[in-house]
Amino acid sequence: TLRKKVLKSKGDYCMLTAIRSFFKGYANFSGRSTRSEYWWIYFTNLLICLPAYTKYHAAVSTRPYNMEALRSLQAMSGFYFFLAAILMFPSIAVTVRRLRDAGFHWAFIFIGLVPIVGAIALIVILAWPSKKDEDADTEEQDQITA
Repeated sequence: TLRKKVLKSKGDYCMLTAIRSFFKGYANFSGRSTRSEYWWIYFTNLLICLPAYTKYHAAVSTRPYNMEALRSLQAMSGFYFFLAAILMFPSIAVTVRRLRDAGFHWAFIFIGLVPIVGAIALIVILAWPSKKDEDADTEEQDQITA
């Protein structure tokens, strides 16, 4: 429990804590998400979806007209569609919270829709350090001096 308190105070998350927080706040578009929380979720989603990307690439690039390859893709497509449906809403929520934590308005999420440059710009914005909330700082100072 002491380790969790230390991790929470620093804003660092281990992978399991980030995943737990990700699914707990699946519909929470207010608040903030730290860099470590966001990037652990990004990494976990990438690891989960990597087999689908690999299988799709192998089937389409090496044997584009092979019926067996297309059937194997079809067999996995239902599972990955279901997975994408589960992960989409919480992923948007954690991205909005991360933008807010970096000091940007939530509407900056739409930068990612700009071809090529937008995705790169969004990644850079999401990698920015957390911006301190001035109101929270003054409240902390008031508590320290009291």
